[in-house]
Amino acid sequence: MTVHAKRASVLAVGLVLIASVMLGVTTSAQQDTGGSGLSISPTRTELKIERGKSEEVKLNVRNVTKGAIVAKPFVADFESDNETGEPKLLTNQTSHNSSSIFSFVKGLNDVPLEPGEDKNLTYTINIPSDAPAGAYYGAITYRAVPANQVGPENGQVALTANVASLVLVEVPGDITEKIQITNIKALRNGKSGSVFSGAPDKAAITIKNLGNSFAKPFGTVSVTNMSGKQIHSYEINNSTPRSNILPKTSRTFTDEVKNIKKPGRYTITANISFGSGGEVLTQKVSFWVIPGWLIALIAILLIGIVVGTYTLYRKQYGSHSAKKKR
Repeated sequence: MTVHAKRASVLAVGLVLIASVMLGVTTSAQQDTGGSGLSISPTRTELKIERGKSEEVKLNVRNVTKGAIVAKPFVADFESDNETGEPKLLTNQTSHNSSSIFSFVKGLNDVPLEPGEDKNLTYTINIPSDAPAGAYYGAITYRAVPANQVGPENGQVALTANVASLVLVEVPGDITEKIQITNIKALRNGKSGSVFSGAPDKAAITIKNLGNSFAKPFGTVSVTNMSGKQIHSYEINNSTPRSNILPKTSRTFTDEVKNIKKPGRYTITANISFGSGGEVLTQKVSFWVIPGWLIALIAILLIGIVVGTYTLYRKQYGSHSAKKKR
């Protein structure tokens, strides 16, 4: 056996031993520790509560694992990612922002759950009489912990899971409703531009909430061709319920566009409203669709024009130069 062959053999044996050890550790961990998980519904609750009054939040929490757990509740602040509008739970929960519902939520207690068991829970949202008008929000969050294990012990790893239900509260009063369309883009395969070699497949409209409460924009987006004919239209934020934009944040609504089949110039026009619909904001953007074969044809024609012009120039002025030399 060669030196290289011996080294390869030793390496293979080593890998087998390492894999065996890792498999044994993994199996042991799976046998010694139980996983825990939860499901929660609804995932969003929207309320309008006047100062000095309260409303109830009703939730259902289910243990979706095979072991008994304790669902431990807490209120988490969250923020928008300024793109999709998806909530991002904040990791630092020792302090809370001015829009947090943390101090408003009453009645949070640990919830023991047997395997497959679910419980209906009711909490109270109390709004102080001196609370400023506007938007307040947070996530009622549950962390699942195995019932027989308060924390990791004896080298075991507790497999826990968090679930959250968003709570959005508007306190009536001096409410400012105002939005701004900050950007409209045509997209092809996720990339924006003003000139495309193929038809764009989506339109992305970014809207900023300049008010102090939740904004639910709605309206019509249309696509027209060079002659001004409408070839496609859709309703923006056409979900039930409509998606919110948190105060002082932006959200991009991306939807499919169709029927862009020919080369030419196209225009996306957005007519967006909000609140009671009394004001409509209009903004548009144009783009060109120029297929690769058309670009090649135009290039060939331009080259032909340049070459033809140069040839005529040489013939005309070249003959004059030859006559003068005679």
